[in-house]
Amino acid sequence: MEEHSIRFINSEDLQVAASCETRSNELTEVYLPSTVLFYIAKGQLNINLNQELISVERGRFGLLRKYTECSMFKTWTPEEGEAKVYMFALTNKFIKRVIHHFDISRETAAISDRFFDIPSTPLLKGLIHSISAYVEEGVDLDPNIMELKTLEALHALVAANKDLLGVFKEFAISERADLEKLMNHNYLYNIPLQDLAVQSGRSLSTFNREFRALFKETPHKWIKQKRLQFARNMMITKNMKPSEVYLEAGFEDLAHFSKSFKGFFKITPSQFYQSLA
Repeated sequence: MEEHSIRFINSEDLQVAASCETRSNELTEVYLPSTVLFYIAKGQLNINLNQELISVERGRFGLLRKYTECSMFKTWTPEEGEAKVYMFALTNKFIKRVIHHFDISRETAAISDRFFDIPSTPLLKGLIHSISAYVEEGVDLDPNIMELKTLEALHALVAANKDLLGVFKEFAISERADLEKLMNHNYLYNIPLQDLAVQSGRSLSTFNREFRALFKETPHKWIKQKRLQFARNMMITKNMKPSEVYLEAGFEDLAHFSKSFKGFFKITPSQFYQSLA
């Protein structure tokens, strides 16, 4: 197998679930726009958060709160041979559709914790079993199914830890992401600008205005330049060919990638790659 094998599924242009099999223990920096439920199928997920190392072992669940900046790496035993993690995104969009099913009183205390280690329960196991089937088959989730799965996940999480109602209480309140962190951690993903604006807690017009003020560039142009710089760096540090790197860099078409690369760096990606030999 390759060093990484990652599968994503979507719902309404949002990446909502994934599986990751890996033999790499490289550190990955994250800043996710959605609260994410993790299930560790093999190995161990290690999270560096606020100078604390949190380890989630095989067979357990973890919940990482949205807009949490941290780094992760995976470890595994020789017998396991690899790490495998399933992820399910509890997006603001779908949580807001189902949150009315919960009796969250004004007296429910808010919780400031960014990560929760959650024990395995039959409800959570059933949820991850159904999600993993969609992921492994590569079947995207219809919005109606995504709404039901989000509701199922919230019920399972609250059953495992009733204090989590304090976390979900905040989803009725708008929360603004750090725009610089959000973009620097998510520019490789093909997320429509409208969805990025929503995930950042802003209207599209406010998102565009604040983006220009922060980056001195339009979102489309900034994203393309960041992807091209990423592709160039991957060719240098990972010895990846243009035909290998363009998808990693978020481009869907090799010809478009090559034209964009030449327009920005004044050399074709093939010529640049050959110059590294």
